[in-house]
Amino acid sequence: MSDSKVETISRLAQWRIDNFGPCTYRRSESFKVGLWNWHLSIEKNRYLYVRLFPEPGRVLKDQFPIAKFVVRVSNVGVNRRNYVSPVHERLLRTNEDFVWPVESNFQGRFIIDVEFLDLKLCPLNVSTYRESHVSVPFNAVGFTV
Repeated sequence: MSDSKVETISRLAQWRIDNFGPCTYRRSESFKVGLWNWHLSIEKNRYLYVRLFPEPGRVLKDQFPIAKFVVRVSNVGVNRRNYVSPVHERLLRTNEDFVWPVESNFQGRFIIDVEFLDLKLCPLNVSTYRESHVSVPFNAVGFTV
């Protein structure tokens, strides 16, 4: 299994990183959840920064997702620790729209899980009314199983 491959089951995406030593940046392969292809990236500086962002596409070029999700990071080993983000709901367009700093100095193997709780399609003509968002139910969209 490659270090950049993300496994998906329904609305859960899991990225297993086998070796994250002196490397300071890593990006996952794209994975499909809902209508979008997604990427995860990690960057190690003072904190471990986890990013989630959609891949720009031709079909949904100007229609970005509004995602509601939870991110979990856990290290694999003797001193196993889990870090769970709060529930986030935001419009995601670029790799700077969601950055979660984790106060840890992960070395070696760890796992990043993203659970998508809801996905909405942001319309082309964004109005001031929140009802303008179109919800994309999980059972109506083909997921990778």
